[in-house]
Amino acid sequence: MLRNKELSGVSKPLSLVEEILTKQGFQRKGSKEEPVFRIHMRDASTNKIYALEIPFKEEGTSSERIARFGEPYIAVSSSSAMHNGGIDDIPLSISWAAESKLAEVADYLATAYRSNHAG
Repeated sequence: MLRNKELSGVSKPLSLVEEILTKQGFQRKGSKEEPVFRIHMRDASTNKIYALEIPFKEEGTSSERIARFGEPYIAVSSSSAMHNGGIDDIPLSISWAAESKLAEVADYLATAYRSNHAG
């Protein structure tokens, strides 16, 4: 479980969210009903791959789409789980990296949103 709660429940324009998260290395994945932004992280000591996922819901009108974030989480990638015998506990190094990435994304979103709506 991630301690960083800076994004959960936050709403921002979808175009801004997609631009910032794509620049940060995230990809939009999942179904239309359950979309997520995902970035992969590799644990150097075990070589396992983990995915930091930020679920979101699209809201608003067709001309002004909004992304409302759910609670971010870390998952073991399916290829890592198959090659390494299942899901283990998430290493602290991965949790810390995910929390840092979430804080960075939250800061970028807040800064970009303020600068786009200043004045």
